[in-house]
Amino acid sequence: MGRPGTVLPHYAFFEALAGMSEESADWSATSAGLVTLRLFDAWVAEGARVVAADSWSLRAVREAIAAIDGRSSIRALLRSVVDAMEAARTPRVATVAPRLMAYARALQFDAKWELAADVYETVISHVNLIEDADVAISANMQLGACRRVLAQWDDALSAYTTAGQIATMTGDVMNVLKSRIAEANVALDRGNIPAAEAILDETIQSATDQRLMEIRAFALQDRGIVARRRRDFETSIRYSYEALSSFKDQVAKDRALADLAVTFYDMGLLSAARDANLMLAATAQEQYTRWAAMINLLEIAVRDCREPVFEQYRRELASIELPAVLAAYYYFYVGQGYRMFKKLGQARAAFERALDIASQHEVNEIRLKAEESLEELGEEITTPAADVPELSPAVTEVANAIREMRTLAGVAG
Repeated sequence: MGRPGTVLPHYAFFEALAGMSEESADWSATSAGLVTLRLFDAWVAEGARVVAADSWSLRAVREAIAAIDGRSSIRALLRSVVDAMEAARTPRVATVAPRLMAYARALQFDAKWELAADVYETVISHVNLIEDADVAISANMQLGACRRVLAQWDDALSAYTTAGQIATMTGDVMNVLKSRIAEANVALDRGNIPAAEAILDETIQSATDQRLMEIRAFALQDRGIVARRRRDFETSIRYSYEALSSFKDQVAKDRALADLAVTFYDMGLLSAARDANLMLAATAQEQYTRWAAMINLLEIAVRDCREPVFEQYRRELASIELPAVLAAYYYFYVGQGYRMFKKLGQARAAFERALDIASQHEVNEIRLKAEESLEELGEEITTPAADVPELSPAVTEVANAIREMRTLAGVAG
């Protein structure tokens, strides 16, 4: 659902609360987040008096935070935001912004992207773009990531472009390149493979020239996705595995492993794809990555003609409110499964749902596939061949490395 034209401050929080029971843990955490953000707005606009010891607003916010389940990390994060405001003699956004950003990041990990985006927008609206450039760049990059997950491509591109402009003004080469990688991702999401490829090749070269190896790894990872889209699978695996081996951050490692899983699947190497997805579904730090891995395991079950496994993942995912892009893929693969298992009425309904979501959110790859699947629905479907493709030594080495990773992680097959 899109945001309204005239936006009430923190509209995403009000909208989320409207769909929750007041007795739920989510309601307490979301309500506390809302009043904390409103206190922050008042602190910036009116000064330190709003967080004085005798302030009714301060007491009300602290009471709301105290009502959050003590096991939730949100409670400590919101308390730190309020503590930072109370400790500051005069309002200085940069002293509180890192704590707000940590809160937004926690919301992202919990798959609450609209709420996270609201927090990032709050930071951006108050921060000085030059004096606090690092904060402004980071907030815009994360805002773009949230909008991208929500399939709000124009908003995502705007945030990434803004981050790049700030980085250019302040001579921050690393973040200029990060913003270019993000822009390439939006181009890829929209199906513009040549544009994404050109941006990434340029970025890889720039990062190499300036010895920015972490940035180079991010660009390599996305270049691997482009290679896969062009069905150059060995190149895709080479790029993705080099990125996986270069990353230090676990979230980045998870995403590179997810890319390898997709490429293995597209090659027909289902055992390696299953190994990678099982590990991601069990251990990935981000909820989005775990959901994507489960969708991939559902797809593999269809390919393996294992209806009980397909039903297990279908039922589990059906109870989750997936973001638009994942929902489009989920319904498409559910349609494929139902078609494989000769349930054509259910397959048609799933393909139509995938088409509706994909059309609404410009997920063009799935839109085209769903249209094609609906046209072919009445045709005989053959069981995919189970032959394992002949692999080069380089691909075999990577597949064996992934199997060893799953074994060491203790994830059952």
